[in-house]
Amino acid sequence: MPIPPDSASAPESASAADLATSIRPQRFGRTSPNDINDPIVEPLWAGVRVIGAAEGEIGALFEDGDPLVPDGISIALARMLAETADSAIVDGYLTKQAHPQDQPQKASLDASPSSGELLTQTFLGLRRHKHAEEELRREVEARARLFAPDDRVTLLVTDLLYLDGTWLLDIPLLERRRLLESVLPGDELVRPGPYVRPPIGSWLGSWRSQGFTGITFKEANSRYRPGETAVDWATAPMPRR
Repeated sequence: MPIPPDSASAPESASAADLATSIRPQRFGRTSPNDINDPIVEPLWAGVRVIGAAEGEIGALFEDGDPLVPDGISIALARMLAETADSAIVDGYLTKQAHPQDQPQKASLDASPSSGELLTQTFLGLRRHKHAEEELRREVEARARLFAPDDRVTLLVTDLLYLDGTWLLDIPLLERRRLLESVLPGDELVRPGPYVRPPIGSWLGSWRSQGFTGITFKEANSRYRPGETAVDWATAPMPRR
């Protein structure tokens, strides 16, 4: 990879889109969410994970380094960022889940747990019905990657990796997210993804109703290592009611 993680500045001649072709998203590790220190918590978006780049009014989206067909979303990303920045590279998801009416309905699988059971489910999931839940998760993920011409698709941006000629990979995640929100105002096509800090119990019902099947936990102080598996990022199944 031509961009070492400890390099703050990018080559002056390289455009944001050129730099983005070498970026692969950081992967979630197998660490228990219990072991993630001071996490920020997000719903696990279903769709296509992409790296987005914008410079001037030119935008581009890449999946595993391969460019996606230019469309209204990449144009919207560039125009939105052009109001606050000269260039940027972001990590995010092309998803239909930003529109509740487009959500697949998640099956209801049991009665409400006690408060103690809720905590256990949040971090570990239930063992019962594990096969059925895994099949449901795979079905939701497969449908989420298929976009029909009339589907309403949004780019949900979850991380800011590069801004105005400077890599932000060694900046703590929480600072990157705050900076992201300051440069990306958001609209129906492109917007920052939501995140919360524990406790998260009050958010679970809303996320379930929107069809989310999982939750992500990322250490607030974590750095971004393109293409690597993060020991301080983890996922967990969405607890049932």
